[in-house]
Amino acid sequence: MYASDFRAIARDALRGRWLVAVITAFIAGIIGAQISGGSGGSVSISDSSKDLSELSQYLNPDVYGMISALLGGAVVMSVIMLIVKLVLGGVGKLGYARFNLNLIDGDGRAATFADLFSQFDRWVDGFLMSLLTGLYIFFWLLLFVIPGIIKTLSYAMTPYILYERRDLSANEAITESRRIMDGNKFRLFCLNLSFIGWSLLCAVPSVIGGVVLATGGSIVLVAIFAIITVIASVFLQAYIEAAHAAFYREVSADAVCSCPNCENI
Repeated sequence: MYASDFRAIARDALRGRWLVAVITAFIAGIIGAQISGGSGGSVSISDSSKDLSELSQYLNPDVYGMISALLGGAVVMSVIMLIVKLVLGGVGKLGYARFNLNLIDGDGRAATFADLFSQFDRWVDGFLMSLLTGLYIFFWLLLFVIPGIIKTLSYAMTPYILYERRDLSANEAITESRRIMDGNKFRLFCLNLSFIGWSLLCAVPSVIGGVVLATGGSIVLVAIFAIITVIASVFLQAYIEAAHAAFYREVSADAVCSCPNCENI
């Protein structure tokens, strides 16, 4: 199967289920439960501060003051959301894996928003999964960017595996993800790459909003463009997550678990 096949499966599964998928993707993004890692890069607060200081000479003082206040609030919210993601991100990934697998496996009616919070009894498993994968990827990134990217792809199936195999530890699920992704990493890379056009399209409103802001346009208009970007990005994230679940189902269909605590299947 190719990237287009996984996207087609995702679209079929999402047909008639877009609303619940988008709402679930939005909340998953807030608590740091995206499995695919998001559809694009994020802008750090320090980068935003630097950009704002450079724009200050062009902006109306009242507008600049308003944006500065908003940025200050964003710093506080970033700290709060970091804590929320540390606490809920891992277990949220397990719940989001359940949601997307339910979406892909049936006609979609089995997938509900409640799936996202259905794995709270496995908080420790989810936390250890996020902690270990984060540490492993970080250490690989210390060597070079490319090994870090390769390992990110290797560990990508871990949430699905840990959700379905309660008998596995977090580290065993990571090991199993590495095994089933052997020979499949480039395929997942191509699947991610196939969404780049949609990602660029989602960014268009933000670019327009930046131009409006730089030319002294209405802050309300800028906010509208920002909201459009967020909505489009959440729709895209729901699409990507469904395609990733379809990818997992394909690569794990004939897998034989090699973990010492598992029976061969």
